[in-house]
Amino acid sequence: MPLFLTETAVNPTEKHPHIPARNVLDRIVLGGSDGAIEGLAMTAALNGAGVGFETIEVAGLAFAIAGALSMFFSSYLSRRSELESLKTDISRESLEIETEPEEEISEMRELLKKDGYEDSEVEVILQRLRKDKGLWLREMLRRELKVNAEDVESNSFGRPLAAGLAFLALALLAVSPYALQIPRGTALLSSAGLCVAALFALGSRVFIPRNFRPVAGLESAVVGGAAGGLLFLVGVLVSTV
Repeated sequence: MPLFLTETAVNPTEKHPHIPARNVLDRIVLGGSDGAIEGLAMTAALNGAGVGFETIEVAGLAFAIAGALSMFFSSYLSRRSELESLKTDISRESLEIETEPEEEISEMRELLKKDGYEDSEVEVILQRLRKDKGLWLREMLRRELKVNAEDVESNSFGRPLAAGLAFLALALLAVSPYALQIPRGTALLSSAGLCVAALFALGSRVFIPRNFRPVAGLESAVVGGAAGGLLFLVGVLVSTV
């Protein structure tokens, strides 16, 4: 049995469960939003410059792959560093509980009082923690360092992979209209429409009804549309030089 139980394991019958895989969904939103905005901006700039569709397709594909790899590795290295720091914090707190228990109990007492517990309640909690060092460690990390010990057991590849794949998918979405034999203006509008719709879906969390945030979705869509329009104008200006 793992030392740190997840919330689902502690309360499997919760009537209002939290969003599953929240951190993975956050990586998908981040990677997908970057892919859509940057992909739209890049293809719009090339379109405005009058570059041929085949060139836009090749450049878009290369950009999508390179961006996805960059997103994956940067997220992976960041996540690995975060996990290493978390493991260091856990080791230090565990050692302090073993070697300086009274000092740690004193710290926990102050933290509990700060959270609003009465003296009688604090003593009951401290007695419970003394009997379970795993629970004691978890509470010290959560209350003193504001970190969740459960995160150390998470897969370090899951979040970066989600971010990279989301970037790839949305960047390719921006390029997809240029694979069709359609007018230049239609391709631009189609690319912009697809990306703006995707940005709204990601920003608003439309796929999680109970966490739907239309204003956030509109903000993401406006940013993406503005980026695409601005880079299209830049491309037009470059083509006239």
